[in-house]
Amino acid sequence: MIDLSLGLEKYYINEEWAPLNVKILRPDGFIVVEEISYKPVTEWRGKDKGKYAVYLLKKIGIDHFTVIDKITRLTGRKPIYIGIKDTNAITQQIIYFSGKPEIDNYKEEKFEVNFLGFSDEKFNHTGNIFELELVSDDENELAKRLATVSNVKYLFAYIGYQRFGTRRPNTHLVGKYLFLRQWCEAINWLIGHPFELEHEIIKEARLAYEKGDYEKALQLFPKKFRDEREVLKALIRGEDCLSAIKRVKTPLGFFVEAYQSYLFNKYLSLMADKLRGREADNVILTVPKKFVEPMDPLIRQIAIEEGIVGYSFNIPEIKVNLRDLKRQAFMRLRNVKVELKNESKKISFSLDRGMYATLVIREISRGDPRNFT
Repeated sequence: MIDLSLGLEKYYINEEWAPLNVKILRPDGFIVVEEISYKPVTEWRGKDKGKYAVYLLKKIGIDHFTVIDKITRLTGRKPIYIGIKDTNAITQQIIYFSGKPEIDNYKEEKFEVNFLGFSDEKFNHTGNIFELELVSDDENELAKRLATVSNVKYLFAYIGYQRFGTRRPNTHLVGKYLFLRQWCEAINWLIGHPFELEHEIIKEARLAYEKGDYEKALQLFPKKFRDEREVLKALIRGEDCLSAIKRVKTPLGFFVEAYQSYLFNKYLSLMADKLRGREADNVILTVPKKFVEPMDPLIRQIAIEEGIVGYSFNIPEIKVNLRDLKRQAFMRLRNVKVELKNESKKISFSLDRGMYATLVIREISRGDPRNFT
C-alpha cells in the first residue's frame, strides 16, 4: 500500500470507515490559491515603486520547476517564490524579482504571469486556500464523511503524497541513496524500477536502462523526462555515477528532503497515539540532521531499521546540507465549508503553510490515493 511505503500509518479521525473510492477531477477540481497574511493572493495589490517586482503566477496542470525554468529564460533572471504548488491543479501564487524584468504580462497555454506592482517587504505566507470537487460511487457515504470533516479542527501533519509522487512514489528512495552516498543506486531508482501505473513506453525505457541499454532508454524517454535523459547522456559519455547524478535538472536537495520527509512521517506515525489530546499544544517533532547518539529512542529505532545510524544530512559531494527537520505534529483546518448539492460534493478550507490538502481527502477516502492525487 502506498501509504505505508511513505510512512503514513495512522488516521486522525477516529471512525472505522471502509475504503471509499473518492476522485478529484483534475486539474479543474483542485484549486489552490496562495494565502498572504490570511488573505487570498488574488487580493494582493502592490505599490508604484519598491525593491521587489511582484507577479501573480497562474498555472494549470504543469509542474513548478518547468514553469520556473521557462520564466527564468523569458526574463533572464530566476524568480523568487514562497511555495511549490501542485502540478495537476489550477494554482495561483506570487513570484517576485529584485528589480523589474522587462515584461508586465505573459501567457502560454498552461501558465500566465501578470505584474501586480512593487513591494519593499517580503511576504507573510500564512498558507493556502483549497477548493476541491469530489466524486464518488457512493455519494451518500461521501456526504456523511464530508459532514464529519466539517467539524474537525486538526489532523496529523504528515508530509503529503505530492512530496513523494503517487504514480511513481520514489523521490524519497532516490533521496535515501543520495543520503547514503550510494550514487549508482540513486540513479537506479531515478531511471530504473518501472511502476505499475506508468505508461508502457516509460516502463520499456526503464527496463532498457536496467538491462544496460542506455542508448535505447534515452531514445524511448520523452523529452519531458529531463532528469532521466540528462543522467543517461552522462552515462553514455562514460561519466561515473556521482558525476552523472549531478546532471539532473531537479535540485538534488529536493530528493534528499523527500527522504527526510519520509523519516518525519515514520516518526509521527510512531508518536501519533501518544499525541492525541495535545492538539492545541503546538507540539513540534524533530528529525535530526545527524543520526548519532544521543538519539530519541523512536528516532534510534527508525535509524536502525533504515540502516542510517552514523549518517548526516550534510552531503558535500552534491552540495546538500539540510538542517534538522522541525515540524508541527498537527495541522489546523481553517474556514472549512462543505457544499452537498446533488450534482457536486465540494469542500473548501485553508491550511497553514507547508500542510497538504490531499491528507484531508486521505482521511475521507481511506482508499487508494492515486484516485485523488
